[in-house]
Amino acid sequence: MFEEIVTRLSEVKIVPVVTVFDKEEAVKLAHSLVSRGYSAVEFAFRSATASDEDFNKIAECISAVRKLCPKMLCGAGTVINPKLAKLAKKSGAQFVMAPGFNPATVEWCIKNDLAIFPGINTPSQVEEALMYGLGVLKFFPAEVSGGVKMLKALSGPFPNVKFIPTGGIDAANSEDYLACKNVIAVGGTWVLKS
Repeated sequence: MFEEIVTRLSEVKIVPVVTVFDKEEAVKLAHSLVSRGYSAVEFAFRSATASDEDFNKIAECISAVRKLCPKMLCGAGTVINPKLAKLAKKSGAQFVMAPGFNPATVEWCIKNDLAIFPGINTPSQVEEALMYGLGVLKFFPAEVSGGVKMLKALSGPFPNVKFIPTGGIDAANSEDYLACKNVIAVGGTWVLKS
């Protein structure tokens, strides 16, 4: 399953990141993205209150998109603990993105066959991910962590590791990131602003 998700993300190249709390709005958004040529979306578990109520609404959005827009590759983002990973899996998310590397979350996802892309921005974190057998990682926050220069530097000691940069990616620099040999896709919120 993990390889299939990686292949699809490699084909998609750009993963719009959204935060939506209404399932009807989420489905409209997904159809709008598909009509504009996007075939993946990441619903971020983010809210001002970080409440279970808000997270459950976001999970309902994922479920609705999975059901009513089946061609869309649908993931959950800002998965910072096993509890959110469980909610993502229950909602039907096909993958999860995490801003950091939480071993408990990584272990839960691996055990439960849920593709996870934990966030890293140091060589030590890459090494830790490799210990878990993960070779495709989120690079976050990309721009403030050295951006394209850092990704090129990481390619030396880790030639087989691939990245999905997010954080500071926009229309002006996305192509620079996608030109990196170790980048399979990029994510960001700029897509919805255009």
